[in-house]
Amino acid sequence: MKKIALVLSSGGPRGAAYIGILKVLEEHKVPISLVVGSSIGAMIGGAYAAGVSVAQLEREWLKIDFWRIAKSLQPTLPIHGWSSGSAVERFLKEILGGDRRIEELPIPFVAVATDLDTGERVLLQEGSLIEAIRASFSIPGLFVPVERAGKHLADGGLVSPLPVDVARQFGAEAVIAADVNLGSKRYRMTHPPQKAPGLFESLDLSISIFVWRLTELTLALTPPDVLITPDMPDDSLVGNLSYHRAEERIALGEAAAREKLPEIQKLLT
Repeated sequence: MKKIALVLSSGGPRGAAYIGILKVLEEHKVPISLVVGSSIGAMIGGAYAAGVSVAQLEREWLKIDFWRIAKSLQPTLPIHGWSSGSAVERFLKEILGGDRRIEELPIPFVAVATDLDTGERVLLQEGSLIEAIRASFSIPGLFVPVERAGKHLADGGLVSPLPVDVARQFGAEAVIAADVNLGSKRYRMTHPPQKAPGLFESLDLSISIFVWRLTELTLALTPPDVLITPDMPDDSLVGNLSYHRAEERIALGEAAAREKLPEIQKLLT
Protein backbone atom coordinates (compact mmCIF):
# COMPACT_ATOMS: atom_id res chain seq x y z
CA MET A 1 0.00 0.00 0.00
CA LYS A 2 1.31 3.43 -0.96
CA LYS A 3 2.03 6.01 1.71
CA ILE A 4 -0.68 8.55 0.91
CA ALA A 5 -0.45 12.09 2.23
CA LEU A 6 -3.29 14.56 2.56
CA VAL A 7 -2.29 18.22 2.08
CA LEU A 8 -4.73 20.96 3.14
CA SER A 9 -4.28 24.58 2.06
CA SER A 10 -4.81 27.88 3.80
CA GLY A 11 -8.11 29.65 3.17
CA GLY A 12 -9.83 30.86 6.34
CA PRO A 13 -13.57 30.12 6.54
CA ARG A 14 -13.48 28.30 3.21
CA GLY A 15 -11.71 25.50 5.09
CA ALA A 16 -15.13 24.12 6.04
CA ALA A 17 -14.91 22.35 2.66
CA TYR A 18 -12.25 20.07 4.14
CA ILE A 19 -14.86 18.46 6.34
CA GLY A 20 -16.80 17.41 3.24
CA ILE A 21 -13.61 16.10 1.64
CA LEU A 22 -12.72 14.09 4.75
CA LYS A 23 -16.22 12.61 4.78
CA VAL A 24 -15.68 11.18 1.30
CA LEU A 25 -12.17 9.89 2.08
CA GLU A 26 -13.45 8.11 5.19
CA GLU A 27 -16.50 6.74 3.40
CA HIS A 28 -14.23 5.13 0.81
CA LYS A 29 -11.66 4.04 3.40
CA VAL A 30 -8.77 5.95 1.85
CA PRO A 31 -5.80 5.32 4.17
CA ILE A 32 -4.04 8.57 5.06
CA SER A 33 -0.47 8.05 6.33
CA LEU A 34 0.53 11.73 6.65
CA VAL A 35 -1.30 15.04 7.00
CA VAL A 36 0.29 18.38 6.09
CA GLY A 37 -1.58 21.61 6.71
CA SER A 38 -1.14 25.35 6.33
CA SER A 39 -3.24 27.85 8.33
CA ILE A 40 -6.87 26.61 8.45
CA GLY A 41 -5.58 23.43 6.81
CA ALA A 42 -3.34 22.91 9.84
CA MET A 43 -6.30 23.36 12.18
CA ILE A 44 -8.55 20.85 10.43
CA GLY A 45 -5.68 18.54 9.49
CA GLY A 46 -4.12 18.59 12.96
CA ALA A 47 -7.42 17.72 14.63
CA TYR A 48 -8.01 14.90 12.13
CA ALA A 49 -4.49 13.54 12.62
CA ALA A 50 -5.15 13.58 16.38
CA GLY A 51 -8.15 11.31 15.93
CA VAL A 52 -11.00 13.83 16.13
CA SER A 53 -13.87 12.36 14.11
CA VAL A 54 -15.17 14.09 11.01
CA ALA A 55 -18.62 14.15 12.60
CA GLN A 56 -17.26 16.05 15.60
CA LEU A 57 -15.38 18.50 13.37
CA GLU A 58 -18.60 19.17 11.51
CA ARG A 59 -20.61 19.66 14.71
CA GLU A 60 -18.05 22.10 16.11
CA TRP A 61 -17.77 24.09 12.90
CA LEU A 62 -21.53 24.44 12.57
CA LYS A 63 -21.63 25.98 16.06
CA ILE A 64 -19.43 28.90 14.98
CA ASP A 65 -21.33 32.17 14.62
CA PHE A 66 -20.54 35.88 14.55
CA TRP A 67 -20.48 36.24 18.33
CA ARG A 68 -18.10 33.34 18.80
CA ILE A 69 -15.77 34.86 16.22
CA ALA A 70 -16.04 38.31 17.82
CA LYS A 71 -15.24 36.84 21.24
CA SER A 72 -12.12 35.12 19.88
CA LEU A 73 -10.85 38.45 18.51
CA GLN A 74 -10.89 40.49 21.69
CA PRO A 75 -7.95 42.94 21.63
CA THR A 76 -4.81 42.37 23.65
CA LEU A 77 -2.01 44.53 25.04
CA PRO A 78 0.72 45.20 24.10
CA ILE A 79 -0.40 45.37 20.49
CA HIS A 80 1.62 42.66 18.70
CA GLY A 81 -1.62 41.52 17.11
CA TRP A 82 -5.29 42.28 17.58
CA SER A 83 -5.99 39.05 19.48
CA SER A 84 -3.81 36.95 21.76
CA GLY A 85 -5.24 33.75 20.25
CA SER A 86 -6.15 32.40 23.69
CA ALA A 87 -9.77 31.81 22.65
CA VAL A 88 -8.55 29.73 19.70
CA GLU A 89 -6.34 27.73 22.06
CA ARG A 90 -9.30 27.07 24.38
CA PHE A 91 -11.38 25.94 21.41
CA LEU A 92 -8.64 23.55 20.31
CA LYS A 93 -8.29 22.14 23.83
CA GLU A 94 -12.02 21.44 23.86
CA ILE A 95 -12.11 19.50 20.62
CA LEU A 96 -8.79 17.73 21.22
CA GLY A 97 -9.55 16.85 24.83
CA GLY A 98 -6.41 18.69 25.94
CA ASP A 99 -3.08 19.32 24.26
CA ARG A 100 -1.22 16.56 22.42
CA ARG A 101 2.34 16.09 21.24
CA ILE A 102 2.60 15.98 17.48
CA GLU A 103 5.03 13.06 17.49
CA GLU A 104 2.48 10.93 19.42
CA LEU A 105 -0.50 11.46 17.09
CA PRO A 106 -2.18 8.46 15.41
CA ILE A 107 -1.37 9.96 12.00
CA PRO A 108 1.93 11.81 11.42
CA PHE A 109 1.31 15.53 11.03
CA VAL A 110 3.26 18.59 9.87
CA ALA A 111 2.05 22.18 10.32
CA VAL A 112 3.53 24.93 8.16
CA ALA A 113 4.25 28.36 9.65
CA THR A 114 6.19 31.47 8.64
CA ASP A 115 9.12 32.99 10.53
CA LEU A 116 8.14 36.66 10.59
CA ASP A 117 11.70 37.78 11.23
CA THR A 118 13.24 36.10 8.19
CA GLY A 119 10.34 35.16 5.91
CA GLU A 120 11.48 31.53 6.03
CA ARG A 121 9.10 28.59 6.08
CA VAL A 122 9.06 26.64 9.34
CA LEU A 123 7.87 23.03 9.55
CA LEU A 124 6.38 22.05 12.90
CA GLN A 125 6.52 18.30 13.38
CA GLU A 126 7.01 17.86 17.12
CA GLY A 127 5.97 19.38 20.43
CA SER A 128 2.63 20.95 21.29
CA LEU A 129 -0.05 20.36 18.66
CA ILE A 130 -2.07 23.36 19.83
CA GLU A 131 0.95 25.64 19.65
CA ALA A 132 1.76 24.39 16.14
CA ILE A 133 -1.80 24.94 14.92
CA ARG A 134 -1.92 28.38 16.55
CA ALA A 135 1.34 29.35 14.85
CA SER A 136 0.23 28.11 11.44
CA PHE A 137 -3.14 29.86 11.81
CA SER A 138 -1.89 33.23 13.14
CA ILE A 139 -2.80 35.81 10.51
CA PRO A 140 -0.37 38.75 10.97
CA GLY A 141 -2.04 41.72 12.58
CA LEU A 142 -5.06 39.66 13.59
CA PHE A 143 -3.29 37.27 15.98
CA VAL A 144 -0.20 37.70 18.10
CA PRO A 145 2.66 35.61 16.61
CA VAL A 146 3.67 32.45 18.46
CA GLU A 147 7.15 32.56 20.00
CA ARG A 148 8.89 29.21 19.59
CA ALA A 149 12.60 28.39 19.70
CA GLY A 150 13.49 32.06 19.36
CA LYS A 151 11.28 32.55 16.30
CA HIS A 152 8.12 34.62 15.88
CA LEU A 153 5.79 32.35 13.93
CA ALA A 154 2.75 33.35 11.91
CA ASP A 155 0.38 32.09 9.24
CA GLY A 156 1.82 29.38 7.00
CA GLY A 157 -0.18 30.69 4.04
CA LEU A 158 2.23 33.61 3.75
CA VAL A 159 4.95 31.38 2.31
CA SER A 160 3.30 28.05 1.55
CA PRO A 161 -0.49 28.06 1.09
CA LEU A 162 -0.48 24.52 -0.40
CA PRO A 163 2.63 22.66 0.87
CA VAL A 164 2.65 19.66 -1.48
CA ASP A 165 6.45 19.60 -1.47
CA VAL A 166 6.45 19.08 2.30
CA ALA A 167 4.48 15.87 1.89
CA ARG A 168 7.02 14.65 -0.67
CA GLN A 169 9.84 15.68 1.65
CA PHE A 170 8.36 13.51 4.40
CA GLY A 171 8.21 10.42 2.22
CA ALA A 172 4.75 10.48 0.67
CA GLU A 173 4.48 8.18 -2.33
CA ALA A 174 1.18 9.74 -3.39
CA VAL A 175 -0.36 13.10 -2.49
CA ILE A 176 -3.99 14.14 -2.34
CA ALA A 177 -4.02 17.95 -2.13
CA ALA A 178 -7.09 20.02 -1.32
CA ASP A 179 -7.08 23.74 -2.06
CA VAL A 180 -9.94 26.09 -1.18
CA ASN A 181 -8.50 29.26 -2.72
CA LEU A 182 -8.35 28.63 -6.47
CA GLY A 183 -12.09 27.95 -6.57
CA SER A 184 -12.71 31.58 -5.64
CA LYS A 185 -10.49 32.68 -8.53
CA ARG A 186 -12.58 30.54 -10.88
CA TYR A 187 -15.69 32.19 -9.52
CA ARG A 188 -14.37 35.71 -10.13
CA MET A 189 -13.35 34.81 -13.67
CA THR A 190 -16.87 33.60 -14.48
CA HIS A 191 -18.72 36.24 -12.42
CA PRO A 192 -16.89 39.54 -13.03
CA PRO A 193 -18.00 42.34 -10.67
CA GLN A 194 -20.17 45.13 -12.05
CA LYS A 195 -18.33 47.90 -10.22
CA ALA A 196 -14.84 48.74 -8.98
CA PRO A 197 -13.90 47.15 -5.63
CA GLY A 198 -14.10 49.27 -2.49
CA LEU A 199 -11.27 49.88 -0.02
CA PHE A 200 -11.62 46.72 2.06
CA GLU A 201 -12.44 44.55 -0.93
CA SER A 202 -9.30 45.83 -2.68
CA LEU A 203 -7.16 44.95 0.34
CA ASP A 204 -8.81 41.54 0.55
CA LEU A 205 -8.32 40.89 -3.16
CA SER A 206 -4.64 41.80 -2.95
CA ILE A 207 -4.19 38.97 -0.44
CA SER A 208 -6.23 36.61 -2.61
CA ILE A 209 -4.19 37.40 -5.72
CA PHE A 210 -0.96 36.74 -3.83
CA VAL A 211 -2.28 33.40 -2.57
CA TRP A 212 -3.61 32.37 -5.98
CA ARG A 213 -0.30 33.07 -7.66
CA LEU A 214 1.77 31.35 -4.99
CA THR A 215 -0.51 28.30 -5.14
CA GLU A 216 -0.26 28.12 -8.93
CA LEU A 217 3.54 28.29 -8.75
CA THR A 218 3.55 25.53 -6.14
CA LEU A 219 1.37 23.30 -8.30
CA ALA A 220 3.63 23.88 -11.31
CA LEU A 221 6.74 22.92 -9.33
CA THR A 222 5.35 20.07 -7.22
CA PRO A 223 2.04 18.80 -8.58
CA PRO A 224 0.06 16.40 -6.39
CA ASP A 225 -1.30 13.10 -7.68
CA VAL A 226 -4.85 14.28 -7.04
CA LEU A 227 -5.93 17.92 -6.67
CA ILE A 228 -9.32 18.75 -5.17
CA THR A 229 -10.41 22.39 -5.66
CA PRO A 230 -14.02 22.94 -4.51
CA ASP A 231 -16.01 25.71 -6.12
CA MET A 232 -16.10 28.75 -3.85
CA PRO A 233 -18.84 31.22 -4.85
CA ASP A 234 -17.41 34.21 -2.98
CA ASP A 235 -14.50 36.60 -3.21
CA SER A 236 -13.38 37.00 0.38
CA LEU A 237 -10.33 35.32 1.88
CA VAL A 238 -10.46 36.73 5.40
CA GLY A 239 -12.42 39.97 5.14
CA ASN A 240 -15.89 38.94 6.19
CA LEU A 241 -14.93 35.93 8.36
CA SER A 242 -17.90 34.14 6.84
CA TYR A 243 -17.88 31.01 8.99
CA HIS A 244 -21.70 31.02 8.93
CA ARG A 245 -21.58 29.56 5.39
CA ALA A 246 -20.14 26.30 6.69
CA GLU A 247 -22.97 24.01 5.59
CA GLU A 248 -22.73 25.23 2.00
CA ARG A 249 -18.95 24.85 1.94
CA ILE A 250 -18.97 21.38 3.50
CA ALA A 251 -21.31 20.30 0.70
CA LEU A 252 -19.05 21.89 -1.93
CA GLY A 253 -16.04 20.01 -0.52
CA GLU A 254 -17.93 16.75 -0.56
CA ALA A 255 -19.05 17.26 -4.17
CA ALA A 256 -15.51 18.12 -5.30
CA ALA A 257 -14.06 15.04 -3.60
CA ARG A 258 -16.67 12.76 -5.18
CA GLU A 259 -15.72 14.09 -8.62
CA LYS A 260 -12.13 13.04 -7.94
CA LEU A 261 -12.97 9.55 -6.64
CA PRO A 262 -11.81 7.72 -9.82
CA GLU A 263 -8.37 9.39 -9.48
CA ILE A 264 -8.24 8.73 -5.73
CA GLN A 265 -9.15 5.08 -6.13
CA LYS A 266 -6.31 4.61 -8.65
CA LEU A 267 -3.90 5.47 -5.82
CA LEU A 268 -5.16 2.45 -3.87
CA THR A 269 -4.25 -0.11 -6.51
